Amino acid sequence: MRFLKSICLLFCVLFSSALFAQNLKKAKSQKYPESFTISNSVFEHLFVCKKNETIRTKSNKYLDKSELMISTQNGDMKFLKLKLSYFKNAYLLIQVSGKDSKQIFLTTDDKSVFYTGRLDQKNNVLMKQCDEDDIVSE
Repeated sequence: MRFLKSICLLFCVLFSSALFAQNLKKAKSQKYPESFTISNSVFEHLFVCKKNETIRTKSNKYLDKSELMISTQNGDMKFLKLKLSYFKNAYLLIQVSGKDSKQIFLTTDDKSVFYTGRLDQKNNVLMKQCDEDDIVSE
């Protein structure tokens, strides 16, 4: 009988810790939006900004007051890195290779949230929350 109580107690502890971990993960990701959009005009504006410039865009709260940390161009290759103010310790990274290859993703230092970006039909960037493993560099 005592053995059975021990097994039941162990099961309850394992189940509750798994449930707690799942709820913690949900709570962590809920403080960030599931997705957000960067308009084509704002996206194109990022490429004319200078290094260390603060991005001012009232139309996009996710990019407003961000700092452009890196802006390099070599031929048709461009690379931008922005320190975002909306997300804690987050960076938006954009790599353009020619006309058809654009890699856009958002990472955080504490690995709390990740996003990948894709262009829609109007060339707006749709940023969707993803797992760290979904961010792939070519």
